[in-house]
Amino acid sequence: MQHHLAIVHRVYLDKIVCGQKEIECRLGRIGYPPHGFVCCGDLIWFKESSGPIGAVASVRSVRYVEPLTRDLLVWIRGEFNDRICAPASFWESGERATVATLIWLEHVCPLRPFDVAKRDRRAWVVLAEPPIPGRPIVSRVSQVA
Repeated sequence: MQHHLAIVHRVYLDKIVCGQKEIECRLGRIGYPPHGFVCCGDLIWFKESSGPIGAVASVRSVRYVEPLTRDLLVWIRGEFNDRICAPASFWESGERATVATLIWLEHVCPLRPFDVAKRDRRAWVVLAEPPIPGRPIVSRVSQVA
């Protein structure tokens, strides 16, 4: 089991906690987490963008889509967006993505918010250990090109 830190906007953190957002979807490029790094049973710690960690969830299932074509992107949006809860701008910005990672969440647990030291711009970090309040996060995987 691995630990991951996912950076999300507050609106999505709230939707995850209330159970409306059941699938975390990340569009990106080959070699960049979370694509290829997430497994069933892993834990994802959700950190609000420029804010604290507010929830943790386990991974029920994961699906990697590679290569991501325009038709597949349209299909993913139509099939899953009711559980991804992404706005049109998310799908439009994903038109340059080469891969998609769909992560079904379970056992979502809201947390008493706590801060960690994270200074970089990564939106997803594969952690070497669970996050510790007030301490810097420790990355297990550096981003690769």
